[in-house]
Amino acid sequence: MKRRGKGQRGQAAVLMALWLTGAFFALTVVGIDVGHLGTSATELQTVADIAAAAGARNLLKGGSASTAKSDATSVVAKNKVDGQSFTMSAVDVHVGTYIGGAFTETSINPSAVRATPSVTVNNVVAGLVGMKTSTIQKEAIASFQGVSKAAPTLPIVLGDCFFPEIDQCFGTDSCLPKDTKFPKDSEPRTAWTSFTGGQATGDIDQWMAASCGGGGKTIPSYSVGDTITIVGGIHNSDTHKLDCLYNSGRRQFVVPVVQCNSSGTNLTGTVSGFATLVIDNADNNKGVDFHVISQEIDAPLAGGCAKCGSGKMMLVR
Repeated sequence: MKRRGKGQRGQAAVLMALWLTGAFFALTVVGIDVGHLGTSATELQTVADIAAAAGARNLLKGGSASTAKSDATSVVAKNKVDGQSFTMSAVDVHVGTYIGGAFTETSINPSAVRATPSVTVNNVVAGLVGMKTSTIQKEAIASFQGVSKAAPTLPIVLGDCFFPEIDQCFGTDSCLPKDTKFPKDSEPRTAWTSFTGGQATGDIDQWMAASCGGGGKTIPSYSVGDTITIVGGIHNSDTHKLDCLYNSGRRQFVVPVVQCNSSGTNLTGTVSGFATLVIDNADNNKGVDFHVISQEIDAPLAGGCAKCGSGKMMLVR
């Protein structure tokens, strides 16, 4: 009985050793292939990021859905995945909009690009037990994001209701706001601002260029959510200073954009973003004509008014 017990224990030990060897081999197989797949996945994510960014930048320059896809697929040709040059299909590039955290595919006024490349890689060890390949897919989205903080260069403010939504206007300045004979009481979506001052002409004047008779103060930086003072009225002496700026060749400025009230008839003073304004013409005593342009600005992002045109293409997912 004792001899049989010793034999059984010996067999159990051998079986345990064999099981542990098998388990170690399985873990080794898994470890090698997981590491290989992890490296390939990282390389594929880089491809997705590069493709989405390139396609989105093409849109920012006025490109179409077709040219954005072309740029996205061609730029990744210089990259490798799993040791091989990577070729990305146009069907893996999607153009559309990214609003409220959701991507919607559309070729009408697209402002975002989603890249979804995939690759099938050979397993290093698992192929020996029948698992020859694994397929990996990655995603990246690049979208135009509005500036969330900036230092205005002119005491003029625009209402966010003055701007069409980004899915209605992107990639061309022709659909961005424009106005004539600013300032005028008949356009409630534009106004002067004294930023943190009062309602008098002098409160506006302090921020105008000294070379044009203003106070010459530098306007501080503001962020989305800050509150600034809206100043109604014409204020002729400051209108003359706009004429001076135009005639001296200073015609492009950064201005704050603020929230409108629910009816779009008044400005609330709460900063929602920033816009780039260009003065087109100045008529002494009759105000200035201006239009807003799309402008890529290297400034703090996230949370700014994307439809207001001043911002940057960036990866959002």
